[in-house]
Amino acid sequence: MRGKEQKFDSDDPNVLAAYQAETQGQYLKAIEHYEKALEDNPDLGIVFKHAGNIRYRLGMLDKAVENLERACELLPDFPTAWYDLALAYYRQGKIKIAIEKLDKVIKMDSTFLMAFYWKGILSYHYGDLFVAREQFSRVTREAPDFTIAHFHLGVVHLRLGKYEEAVENFAFLIGKNPESPAAYTLKGEALLNLERNSEARKCFKEALKYDPNDQKAKNGLAACDFYKGDHF
Repeated sequence: MRGKEQKFDSDDPNVLAAYQAETQGQYLKAIEHYEKALEDNPDLGIVFKHAGNIRYRLGMLDKAVENLERACELLPDFPTAWYDLALAYYRQGKIKIAIEKLDKVIKMDSTFLMAFYWKGILSYHYGDLFVAREQFSRVTREAPDFTIAHFHLGVVHLRLGKYEEAVENFAFLIGKNPESPAAYTLKGEALLNLERNSEARKCFKEALKYDPNDQKAKNGLAACDFYKGDHF
């Protein structure tokens, strides 16, 4: 039951005071005002959403989930409420439930790219690498400048043993951010697995140029020296 008609811009003085406190970074004060508004009208789904998001930000995860669940009950067709709830469940370590909530978002709005991105992150943590690959591939296809998605797609390709694809992902990342030691190191790792040792060595050296303490790059460089010669 959705209760009373939702008002997204309220003239409730407590809601307005909460908005003002929130913009000033006074989050606990904002929560107090939101709670007062909900005492007067417990059917304000948008207020539950705002209160849940503040509690999420403050690490009050159990209460954040409680608020956001109520927001979703009152605003069942509001995809950002489900999205916020998914991230709160993720912070609790409830990855499977979080993925289920993201699936609701995607079903409601197939253009919600951040939902696909986070489903990729969660699926990776859940160990479902093929689903993660599907999500990150979609994001990079529809938003080529979504650079961090290329990074995660490259990591997934490494884990799947798809080294040629990983090289392409990290090469793209380097093109966007030529001073990223992580991108050079991971590209070097993919090249090393392809036995393209001289190219891998260059990548590891570039990584160490930008981060002399990159132990993974040091290990990769040592591996290049151990396995002499290139194989194509």
